[in-house]
Amino acid sequence: MDTKRWAAVAGGGAVVLAAATALVALPWSSSGEEPAPAASPAPPDPPRIGPERRIALQQALNRTVAGGSASGAVAEYTEHNAGGSDTWNGVAGVADRATGDPVDPQAHFRVASISKPFVAATVLQLAEEGRLGLDDTLEELLPGLVEGGRHITLRMVLSHTSGLYSYNKDMPSVRSDPGRTWRPEELVGIAGAHDPVFAPGTDVEYSNTNYVLAALVIEEATGRPYAEEVRERILEPLELTGTSIPDGPGVPEPAMHGYAWVSDGAGGRTAEDVTEFDTSRWYGTAQVVSTVSDINTYWRALLDGEVLGEEMLQEMLTVQAYNGGDYGYALGPRSYTLDCGVQVWMHPGNIPGHRTWTVHAKDRDLTLFQARYAEDPDPPAWAMIETAMCPEREPGAPSPDSTEPSPVPTSYPSEDVEGTGRGRDGGK
Repeated sequence: MDTKRWAAVAGGGAVVLAAATALVALPWSSSGEEPAPAASPAPPDPPRIGPERRIALQQALNRTVAGGSASGAVAEYTEHNAGGSDTWNGVAGVADRATGDPVDPQAHFRVASISKPFVAATVLQLAEEGRLGLDDTLEELLPGLVEGGRHITLRMVLSHTSGLYSYNKDMPSVRSDPGRTWRPEELVGIAGAHDPVFAPGTDVEYSNTNYVLAALVIEEATGRPYAEEVRERILEPLELTGTSIPDGPGVPEPAMHGYAWVSDGAGGRTAEDVTEFDTSRWYGTAQVVSTVSDINTYWRALLDGEVLGEEMLQEMLTVQAYNGGDYGYALGPRSYTLDCGVQVWMHPGNIPGHRTWTVHAKDRDLTLFQARYAEDPDPPAWAMIETAMCPEREPGAPSPDSTEPSPVPTSYPSEDVEGTGRGRDGGK
């Protein structure tokens, strides 16, 4: 595994690479003959996720549905070394509140904004092929579509440093008309009716408008729907058979349903199934349906250099700006340093009824899907992320589950949709 890809990242487009491997000359023997090369060391035994670790992971997953944070959840965690890997997969809660069916370990789920790194990788493949450039402007790539597009580069679009208003903050809720089809140009038009939130390249703020535009750039460069390019370039070569960008409103079975917690009109609240809807409202930004296993497979392949060449992968993992603390926006993936000091690449997702997380260190992968329900799902999700991704504490050290405070949602990177007038998950 190339440790350079896990080096610390720096702002302003710079990357600090790990030290290069030193070159060591072999001594010559007294006879003048070169000694026979030493035998290669045997690979280490594959990692083993022991029973106590598995129990701790399942308990952490159980807490992501306890108290109404989610109606169901599914997660996959994998450890790697040079000798192989070991995987734990867990479920909690129910897949469907109406039937009470349990969650399938390979349940299909709307991964929300975890869709964006698929789109970003497709754009970067086109850049590798010379069909577009990261410093091309929107005016060059999509003439006349975005006011001020001559000042916004594709690099800014992929890293959320464009300053464009996020169109979803000024849309009717999905529950108001779940069957409506939206054209991507309509979504861009909603954003265009608002002033930019900052001058291009001067700050960073998450905006779904950026990835509607990234999808349109793919289509302009190839003459084909962006979903077809993602499927042929990413999904099929990696054999991600559980991943799709559905044409219709449904989710393939087995599915985990998502729910919005809404007013019942009598002073109380009730859960409304929001699993099926026309996803064109999230064009290019949140349309992918997948499984936890497929998401982990994709990110491991991406970070190990199987999706992009070395130079373009380095471009992808160059942080362009930080949004407070150690949370850095690269070209799709995001960099974050956990409380225990482990640097990870990650992406969250958040649409009505659906909360998703994918987090990756050089030797660990975790993907978690939560069917959002009544309470804020972020604190127990981040507790599980820290449990999974941080090295185990020394014997006798205090347990984070029993003695340390729960994470505060605002302390962690998240896809915040506050300000939409429809709550944290976009539902009225």
